[in-house]
Amino acid sequence: MTEIKEYVKAETANFLCEIGTEEIPAGYIPPAIEATDAIFRRKLEENRIKFGNVSVYGTPRRIVVFASGVADGQEAGEEELKGPAVKAAYDASGNPTRALEGFARGNGIGLATVYRRETDRGEYVFAKRAMPANKTADIIPGIVEHIVGALPFPKRMRWSDKKVDFPRPVRYFMVLFNDAFIPIYIEGIPSGNCTRGHFIQNNRMFEIPKISAYEKTLRDNNVLLNHHERRETIRDGLEAAAAKIGGTVIRDDELLETVTFLVEDPHIVVCEFDPAFLKIPDIVLITEMKEHQKYFAVSDTNGKLMNRFLVVSNNPPTEHIKSGNERVIAARFNDGSFFFNEDRKQKLEGFVDSLKNVLFHKELGTIYQKMERVGAVAKTICAELSIDKSTAEKVQRAIHLSKADLNTSMVFEFSSLQGKIGRVYALLDGEDPEVAEAIDGQYRPRFSGDELPEGTVGKIVSIAEKIDNILGSFSVGNVPRGSQDPYALRRQANAVVEMLIEGGLRLDLDVLLRKIAGQYRDGASLVEKILDFFSARAKTIFTEHGLRYDEIEACLSIGYYDYLELLRRAKSLNEFRNDENFTQMLLSFKRMNNIYSAFRQKNAEYLLSFSKDRLMERAEQDLYAFFDSKKSEIGALIAENRYIELFKLLIGGKAIIDAFFDGVMVMTDDTAVRDNRLALLEEILRPFAGLLDFSKISE
Repeated sequence: MTEIKEYVKAETANFLCEIGTEEIPAGYIPPAIEATDAIFRRKLEENRIKFGNVSVYGTPRRIVVFASGVADGQEAGEEELKGPAVKAAYDASGNPTRALEGFARGNGIGLATVYRRETDRGEYVFAKRAMPANKTADIIPGIVEHIVGALPFPKRMRWSDKKVDFPRPVRYFMVLFNDAFIPIYIEGIPSGNCTRGHFIQNNRMFEIPKISAYEKTLRDNNVLLNHHERRETIRDGLEAAAAKIGGTVIRDDELLETVTFLVEDPHIVVCEFDPAFLKIPDIVLITEMKEHQKYFAVSDTNGKLMNRFLVVSNNPPTEHIKSGNERVIAARFNDGSFFFNEDRKQKLEGFVDSLKNVLFHKELGTIYQKMERVGAVAKTICAELSIDKSTAEKVQRAIHLSKADLNTSMVFEFSSLQGKIGRVYALLDGEDPEVAEAIDGQYRPRFSGDELPEGTVGKIVSIAEKIDNILGSFSVGNVPRGSQDPYALRRQANAVVEMLIEGGLRLDLDVLLRKIAGQYRDGASLVEKILDFFSARAKTIFTEHGLRYDEIEACLSIGYYDYLELLRRAKSLNEFRNDENFTQMLLSFKRMNNIYSAFRQKNAEYLLSFSKDRLMERAEQDLYAFFDSKKSEIGALIAENRYIELFKLLIGGKAIIDAFFDGVMVMTDDTAVRDNRLALLEEILRPFAGLLDFSKISE
């Protein structure tokens, strides 16, 4: 069995709370577990109650909190109280006013303990008061009641005459602290020292004499409490059952998470279906099994779908359970077969024209109009990337078919099949495999950690689709704010940057967005905002590549938006930072940049002109000679993106740059000399202006 991570267990806990309920929807439970953990820890801290560790577990019928090392009472302490402003606390003679006396009386403090302190709003009076050290047992009921009311469930319900609400009726509470029963009474729901066994197999209450007996009592009564252990038990059981029939379970972590919270006593039941159904595409059968029935599909050693499936049952296997599930899946597959055969009465292209009647967004038009916009975006991308004619035609063909499956019976039944079933139908129609793959790839990555689309055609289609989504959403005011991102625009922007980098695509998004902005309302005014949006995502991606913050800022702050090229620069910078001479050279460039930039900020329109005949000091003459002799080479290395060679060349000038700063005062009182030296710095820095922002590099 897979190794189980160590969590707080009954044997090590001195606090136990169980909220016993009717069956809660599986999707509600993981967020509730996370929230319960956070709320419980926070409430202990707010109440100055020390504790060791906390673990929260969940099953369909209970949420359980274990905590170790919970202190018997609150820590002693004192709090600072803010009173009225000094001018309101004392009269003209310096005597306490009613305001001050009321403050002291209301907080149970003497006037002698009051002191003054200056704040950002003026001088106020303050006082300190000892905080009571109450017993933990007296505080726990309030914490439990707060948890019940504060958990962030998508939907809640009320039942009977109760004012409290929860996703399903709460039937009992059990709270033990240091093995002592803590009485709680919430809306007529009492607490006790009993828990309930498995709802079917042992549906009765069992007394828990001490916390250490809790988990074993549940296990003896067919409840596996620890959902981490339950998940691994199911995973191992699925793999063993599939191997026993000569197959491999088709991995689906999302489905595994769901079934973990559908059962308390997991058992694996091996079932089968009529092999005639295998004529239906695998993706249809697998989706039917997952979405309607929560079944796991099985493939053979060659990766071909078998006419077997695995059911995670909440009760031990019986022939009745097996035959019942087989009857249900046969009915589902018959539906799937009907939908598939209806769709195949025409080719995928036959659905395209009907998209003219399907609204995408009231301000962005129909899906057909969206498809046309994506096609225009992709055409511009292909032009910017100098994509060959054959590949560009495949891109346009994929976009023409990309939304056709939205009007198929199969996608009406299973929205999760959009793109996936389009790929299948395109292949059956004899479309180019790259075109078919791009129909599915347009939606990838569908979730964090999902694979990116493969191939140039797939990447360009996906990039065009996501850029249209982002520009379109921004144009109608659907902009992510805070943690709110209902259209997953951050994920899509992140995917665009990743695809450009992974695909080796040199695309300047600034140029692209300005060329396509006219398709969108106020598109030109949105370009800068959207570029910032992409760069925020790029910062995260660059960080994941192991780059330092200042290296990323130096590359992303120059107004250039070819992220593949910017990543290469940042990586080269990161690599050479290990060379002390290179680091010192960078800081010298930063010093030159700071002097010149400080002057320009105050004198933006001031005209500088350079003459080598006005160079007075040997150090400035040498600096000019070095960069003048390397001017052509520097320009070629930058143009050809040969940063390693460029940085090596610059290291060779470190001693000359150092000598310049050691022996030359740039901002001298002689205006003509000053201007000539500033002009020299301007000439040196100009080729690097679009390469790095030296001011961002930290020392």
